[in-house]
Amino acid sequence: MKKLILLSILLLSQAIFAQYPVWSNTFDTPASLQGWTFYDLNGNGNGWVQGQNIYHNGTALTYGTSGVLRHSINLVPTGNATGFATENDWIISPEIDLTGAGGTITLAGYIGRQRSTHTTVGRDIYIFVSTPQKQVPELSDFQQLATDAQNAGGATYKFSASTTLPTDLTQFAESLVNISAFAGKKIYIGLWSNRIVAAPINSQNINIDEIAIYSSVLNTKDVKEVKNVTKIMENPVTNSLQLQLNPKLKENNTTIAVYNMSGQKVLMAKYSENINVSALSAGIYVADVSDGNVSEKLKFIKK
Repeated sequence: MKKLILLSILLLSQAIFAQYPVWSNTFDTPASLQGWTFYDLNGNGNGWVQGQNIYHNGTALTYGTSGVLRHSINLVPTGNATGFATENDWIISPEIDLTGAGGTITLAGYIGRQRSTHTTVGRDIYIFVSTPQKQVPELSDFQQLATDAQNAGGATYKFSASTTLPTDLTQFAESLVNISAFAGKKIYIGLWSNRIVAAPINSQNINIDEIAIYSSVLNTKDVKEVKNVTKIMENPVTNSLQLQLNPKLKENNTTIAVYNMSGQKVLMAKYSENINVSALSAGIYVADVSDGNVSEKLKFIKK
């Protein structure tokens, strides 16, 4: 997890603070795109890729140090791609399972511009809902979603940033999208490379530093949820997660399960005042504190 994203998470809206991570992709390495599918429909070898962010350093386009998902000129920073003005490329996510998510579901994107002249950047988001009749979408399904969106005056969902764009071109702005309509569903997310002249928010030259989904309800255990009383004594955490336990929790029966941003359990321990988390990578985690009757979820940052 990149430090820049950690800073952004700290500044998230109150709505996100009340939510739990369901799915995320940091695009840090080429392996981040495992399970994603790509379509280069104008066949010029240019398209969606994982790589370093691109930005203008005042003299020329250059590579930054953040791993991102981007659609941009394939020869950057040394040249242009043939047919760049008529790009027609798609990238489609693997299945994202929201069957255990409910309440308010938020899709968060962290997007960056490549030039200071890009005062507004963004991407339309197309979402396919898996059904028993058609569990896995085809490209034509997303093309139809895009056609329907254009006929309706624009996509329902989009990442966008304008006044929130950082002056520093190597940083990223947060865009929050309410996708609560997909609670309990399995979905796929598609991004198109189209540039709509009348709506320059569909910028091809965009860096997407991370995409994540948060839910206000996680159906993980049949336990009684209460307002958090357990406290994390020091957050961010270095090597030890220090907890002051809710008196309603039975100390001898309490366990701590720690989940990463992908919803994977990465640590399980019996309760103690100091839980060793030194083996965890830097990032955002959720600690599920439960005695089998009462459960609390607390978000913490591992430095």
